[in-house]
Amino acid sequence: MRWRGLGNVLYTWLVIGAAGYVLVDLFPDLNFDVSQELLIMITLIVLAEWFAVTFPQGVVSGGFAVIFATFLIYGGAAAVYVVGIAILIGQGIANRGNPLRTTLFNVAQYMLAVYGAIHLYNFAGGAVLGRLTIENLLPLVVFVISYYMINHLLVSLHQAPRRDIYPTLSRLDILKWDAYTYLFAIPAGLLMVLLYNQLGIIGSVLIFALVIAAQFMLRMYVNLELANRELTALYQVSSRLAISDLDELMNLILKELLRICDYHTGIFYLWRHEKGYFEPVVIKSHFEQHLLKDPVYPGEGFAGLATESRQPVIVKDVQAEPQLKNQPGLPQWMRSLTAVPLVSSQGVVGVIVLGSKFPRSFDRGHLHAFSIMAGQAAVAVTNAMLSDRLRLFFDSQD
Repeated sequence: MRWRGLGNVLYTWLVIGAAGYVLVDLFPDLNFDVSQELLIMITLIVLAEWFAVTFPQGVVSGGFAVIFATFLIYGGAAAVYVVGIAILIGQGIANRGNPLRTTLFNVAQYMLAVYGAIHLYNFAGGAVLGRLTIENLLPLVVFVISYYMINHLLVSLHQAPRRDIYPTLSRLDILKWDAYTYLFAIPAGLLMVLLYNQLGIIGSVLIFALVIAAQFMLRMYVNLELANRELTALYQVSSRLAISDLDELMNLILKELLRICDYHTGIFYLWRHEKGYFEPVVIKSHFEQHLLKDPVYPGEGFAGLATESRQPVIVKDVQAEPQLKNQPGLPQWMRSLTAVPLVSSQGVVGVIVLGSKFPRSFDRGHLHAFSIMAGQAAVAVTNAMLSDRLRLFFDSQD
């Protein structure tokens, strides 16, 4: 596991280093006479990122429309620099809270995708840019397909080491949803070029409004799809409440929670009356060996507070919580945390703790599903515990 993590870090910095080489290589080709227009293109991509469609393991936006138009109007060097600066601002400076290494990888990933697509475009016999012609159709198709494939290949290799931890969505789902953005981004990019030739940069900006509208429609579709998966998760648990094997039940609940939210660590704690604390019983995490030695005491830590108040607790960013960020254990490895108590007629019988390496992975939008799942889990755990007691009682009678 440690070597796999080291390999992922090396791969990440290799991609970042390659993007640095590309910046140096293309710098002489930049045309600073159109720098104001390039700043407008950067702003459009940042806006696309702000209104991006987010889901577990991914983000998609219509920013490719601007990348495509920038490439056709200003050339490859401009496209690479525009997308790099825009992603740095959209996902870094004004970001979703990504760590520095992740932000730099995202920047490098987009830059290398454009850079690779440019070379394949030229290899396919791409004509001089600036005008849309039938003869240039095939090279443009090559540019689009290669950009899409390189982009996803780089991301897939980056996420491979942790896909077994949060298999919320299949890779096919992400490819499909991103492909939907191309259905409106490609024609929008072409229209941006046509209007640029007629009206200048203002024409491109007007068309971009359609991209934002299409993103909102895609967001509605994705949200409906994810809501359907939440209902499926709730159904899977409720339909198997009669499971008497506690380990099987807890593993099922942690598995189904992956349909609802993205997490890197999932822990199922059960109340041990004789010990006076909640004991970790089922753990899904790279840090399992460490977490096995870390029980939850009522009223202590964020999880202990959840068991005491009997209400879910969400920590959006550990680094913004002075009382948490210096605590040992889970707060040292995860950026966002949530604890959901399991409340039944017997009291608090357990608590589910989830952690993500990224800040703001959990929000109030998850609370409704968490609460329903926790209620079902509490009933199931209580029934299973009573079943165990009855079995032990009858065994002692024999």
